[in-house]
Amino acid sequence: MRKATLHGIFPAAFVATALLLTLAIVVVLFIPAPAMAQEGESLGFGDNVSAQVKRANQTGTEQPAQGQQPSGCLIATAAFGSELTPQVQFLRGFRDNYVLKSMSGSAFMSIFNAVYYSFSPQVADYEREQPWLQATVKAALYPLFGILLASEQAFSSAGGGEGGTILAGAVASTLIGAVYVSPLAAGAAIAARKKVNSRTVAIAAIVAAGALVATLVAIAAGSVQVLSITTPAFVIALAAAAALAVVRLVQRKKASR
Repeated sequence: MRKATLHGIFPAAFVATALLLTLAIVVVLFIPAPAMAQEGESLGFGDNVSAQVKRANQTGTEQPAQGQQPSGCLIATAAFGSELTPQVQFLRGFRDNYVLKSMSGSAFMSIFNAVYYSFSPQVADYEREQPWLQATVKAALYPLFGILLASEQAFSSAGGGEGGTILAGAVASTLIGAVYVSPLAAGAAIAARKKVNSRTVAIAAIVAAGALVATLVAIAAGSVQVLSITTPAFVIALAAAAALAVVRLVQRKKASR
């Protein structure tokens, strides 16, 4: 029974995690770099993010790094209708002010550049022609703002640098897995008529821990090539572990009733 569960649930959930996490992260990381939004504009769910827009206005717009792929009409911009909206500026600010400030974050981003620019222009073009899809993507992105705010706090509490980037990534990956990926994992479990057991969750957690150790070693060695492998592996495995843990918790509570 355990083998059947392991081979049925975990692969499906892991693939679902990879696909959704890729979409969620690249929406955050690969956004155009236009002029900043007007100071004081609100994202519509609190003053904390408005403060982020104010801070971005004070720091100004960074020039794209040499050799960086040009920004196109990407998914978040298509959802909110303009590059100038504070929502898009906030997401871009997270990328520029946190992810790109470390070797591990830059290595992680380089992998998703290759993936994202292979499909995002077509997706964004289709999205602009479908109002229902724009509204869906827009609504789906709002929880991400809160997740990124929590990640910013984690980054600051760790003092920034590589440690701050890793901690922020761990917080973001865990919350993304719990919020966005767990419904897919639950759907896979229902379709397969299987339950997620503790061993499945433990395997995902062990993979994440192994990727974290490899990431720390790569940072110490200064190997960008290794980081380009270990950082996506850490993010995906940790999100998978969080999603599977949520599904297991829900299944246990449902069974206890």
